[in-house]
Amino acid sequence: MKKTIITIIVLAALVGVLALSLTACNPDKNTSNDTILFGKELLALTKQMDTLTQLNNGGADIAVMDSVMAGYYTSSGDFAGKMVVLDNIVLSEEQYGIAAKKGSEAFMGKINEALIALNENGRLAQIGATYGLTSENLISAATVNPYADATDNSWNQIVNDGVVYIGYTEFAPIAYVDTNTDTLIGYDIELAKAVFEFLNALYNTNIRVEFVLIEWSQKENLIANGNIDLIWNGMTITDDLAANMTISVPYLANKQACVVLKDDAEKYNTLAKFLRNSKEAIVAVENGSAAYKILTMEI
Repeated sequence: MKKTIITIIVLAALVGVLALSLTACNPDKNTSNDTILFGKELLALTKQMDTLTQLNNGGADIAVMDSVMAGYYTSSGDFAGKMVVLDNIVLSEEQYGIAAKKGSEAFMGKINEALIALNENGRLAQIGATYGLTSENLISAATVNPYADATDNSWNQIVNDGVVYIGYTEFAPIAYVDTNTDTLIGYDIELAKAVFEFLNALYNTNIRVEFVLIEWSQKENLIANGNIDLIWNGMTITDDLAANMTISVPYLANKQACVVLKDDAEKYNTLAKFLRNSKEAIVAVENGSAAYKILTMEI
């Protein structure tokens, strides 16, 4: 797996600035590490959306989150015109994957097969265009299904059950509720439905898709305990997750981005300013997310 990590520490070294290692001064906010990459305080929150709410309400100075969400909310979402993404600060470049319980290669092989086919027939591009994520698509004609020949019983079990339970959290444009129709929509929601529609037609199965709202920090336990069958919600592929779960081929590109209020953008619009001014910032992040692990220097 190829993964490019561009951390603030590396960037700081390029300009001769010492790496930041600051004490987290709010341990009751679920920060499990004594040091953070930058900022004076880390707010570890339940959802990515909560980080933007804290930023909007003045409870945080910087929100760190997935670029796919940051781009949506700063350009066309609820906070459009109020917040900006700091294009000069990229904490990591990542790949999203879908996760199943360890040993579910046959099941994941079918999901990979469907993703590749949906790219070939144009359905993947249609879904991407709906949610503004066309350029982020990682499935191509060169994508190889590593589990194409898997023979374990995981796929048969899903077929026999007749239902697949997919864990998700709400963050647009990946998964969110359309307030006009009170319907769960989003890139991953529509993609999951399309995958099982394809598989049902191809294999003459009748697998129903059920989406289960979860707490993101509990996703590994929920998979291991069988509470859900898949994590399909903008999950960043990491070596640790790949070692403990069965992961799909990478299907979507993402970055870990910093979002600030538009009025504060001048304070952070160069690397030098960011390194200087972020020292006193309150930083908001989703607990258990890739951004949380970067900020607490777990990865």
